[in-house]
Amino acid sequence: MQVRKFEAKSMKEALDMVKTQLGPDAIILAAKDNSRGFGLAGQISVEITAAVSEETLQKKKFVESRIRQQDKDRMQKAPVRAQRQFIDNMVDKYVDENSPRRAPTSTRYIDIDDQQQQYHSAEVAQEISPNGGTERAKERIKSAAQQAWNAMQIEDTWGVRSTAQAVAQMPAEPKAATDELNSLRQELAQLKTVLHQFQKVPQTMSGQHPGADHGLGYEFSPMFEKLLQAGVSAEISGEILLEAQKQMPPIRFKNRALIEGWVARHILDTTKIVGDVQGTKIQIFLGPPGSGKTSSLVKLASHYVVNGHKKVALVTTDSLKVGSADQLRIYAQILNVPFAICRNQQDWDYVIQQLSGYDYILCDCPGLGMKTIEEIQFLKGVMPKESEQVTRHLVLNATSKDQDLNEMGRRYQSAHFTDVIFTSLDNSVQHGPIYNFVQNFNIPLHSFGIGTRVPEDFEMATRERVLDLIFKLTKVKKEA
Repeated sequence: MQVRKFEAKSMKEALDMVKTQLGPDAIILAAKDNSRGFGLAGQISVEITAAVSEETLQKKKFVESRIRQQDKDRMQKAPVRAQRQFIDNMVDKYVDENSPRRAPTSTRYIDIDDQQQQYHSAEVAQEISPNGGTERAKERIKSAAQQAWNAMQIEDTWGVRSTAQAVAQMPAEPKAATDELNSLRQELAQLKTVLHQFQKVPQTMSGQHPGADHGLGYEFSPMFEKLLQAGVSAEISGEILLEAQKQMPPIRFKNRALIEGWVARHILDTTKIVGDVQGTKIQIFLGPPGSGKTSSLVKLASHYVVNGHKKVALVTTDSLKVGSADQLRIYAQILNVPFAICRNQQDWDYVIQQLSGYDYILCDCPGLGMKTIEEIQFLKGVMPKESEQVTRHLVLNATSKDQDLNEMGRRYQSAHFTDVIFTSLDNSVQHGPIYNFVQNFNIPLHSFGIGTRVPEDFEMATRERVLDLIFKLTKVKKEA
């Protein structure tokens, strides 16, 4: 007997879960309403305890394994009576198709008449004789002996040893009843074999609530869905909530606000940022085409010049894109800072020597996809020597998909980037990929580009800002 508990938001959802997992023959043992917490944070759910026999459950699994997915969905949506009839018909049909055919008897037709006459005589003798039971037993013994003798005669005549042996080993009872009993035994044995083979197939009975595949309870489903909607990957969301499930007392599982608070604290503690560290003297901006490297460089240079009162110089190594050097030269004129072009590592030696009195040297690199060996070698050839203290900013667009961001981070690992800058924050809807990237590559966040204005649309990254982007706290506050 299988006994399980199901919990859902309403009675209808709970009954649907019972019908889907246990089948139409499930018995409802108990039902109750659960209420945890008080006020707006309180949650109400319905808990049902149901049971079903092992045989009935195995029949349901057997039928579901032999039909198409669309037929399975139609069966689960059908009424209980229709489901039960469909399952019984499928099992009966399978047993009929796979049961062995009964071999034809080798007894002659004239002998069959004699046997029937003997059985009839035995029944008459039982009715007439006062010891009818004893007389009928004797008649059965005589009949069985006669059948064995006839079978031996057939064996001598036709050489059919198998039939004679089968008849000779028959017990002292009518042949028709024996054949029927043997047929039932064969069918039962075959059905047991089918069920035994079916049990060897891995059964994946995943839960109905979100997060069940990761081992999460029903109480953590709303938070799991919220993280997925924010763009946090299912693997990272499952790891966070599994940790919460281990550390939080079970009595607090029903309070959604406490779970959100624990997850928010975890995100704050695990988000890495550059913070107040200004970086080394030489800072290089890397990234794919169109990610916003030049804009980020100019915004950071304006931040150093205007707010930090630092001496800054601008350098470009982009000799592939037409007009890129002229664009950066115009920005340097606007900021009234020096500008240089480096085409190889020898040029870097001269530039570093001439700009020794400056606080920061910001370098713009060409946008490369890093798909070929030539691109990787070109990037290494225009960067400073490894002996120099260099900060490498990887600039990525926040509107990119999670898979694209991970792929680009994997390609630029050969450039040994030290932190990441995300641009186009104002155009992105889901900001969970930012947290995913930081966790997957274990690097800190440097800054955010939040618009096209220079230098206003720029901000240094903070943990609170990442949490705000994932939970949409600023938007909720404005609406309130």
